[in-house]
Amino acid sequence: MTYGSIVHDPRGCWDSDIPLDREPNEKLAALVLDWRQGDDDLPEQADIEQATLQLTGYAHLLVREVQTKTAALPRDGQASTVAARILAGIAAEEAARRLSVPMLPGRHALTMAHSRARLVGALHIALDRTLAATPAPIPNP
Repeated sequence: MTYGSIVHDPRGCWDSDIPLDREPNEKLAALVLDWRQGDDDLPEQADIEQATLQLTGYAHLLVREVQTKTAALPRDGQASTVAARILAGIAAEEAARRLSVPMLPGRHALTMAHSRARLVGALHIALDRTLAATPAPIPNP
């Protein structure tokens, strides 16, 4: 099974210049969420752990992106902007807390993979909400 490039940065030390590869990571998250314990076509343990590493690294990048976009929102904006700022901040803090828990290889690999896939989905929602609340730039005359 091929998952594409690997992004594993458990401490979040890489530069923030790495572009978000949203589409392949969304596909991976959806694929992981389709895996069920006991299925005949369940990947090997090592493949599940590799998918978890990929989603973990990508989630770290997403947290950083959500935090950056949230910080750019005006503090004295409309109620929808304030709500987007608060919700994105909560999502980023919760994601950072969940990402701080180290992966334990072994029998709970599928549970961890599912958790990371759901986390990626939640971070995408927070990022989209933040981007939607970002005011359009005023063009220069």
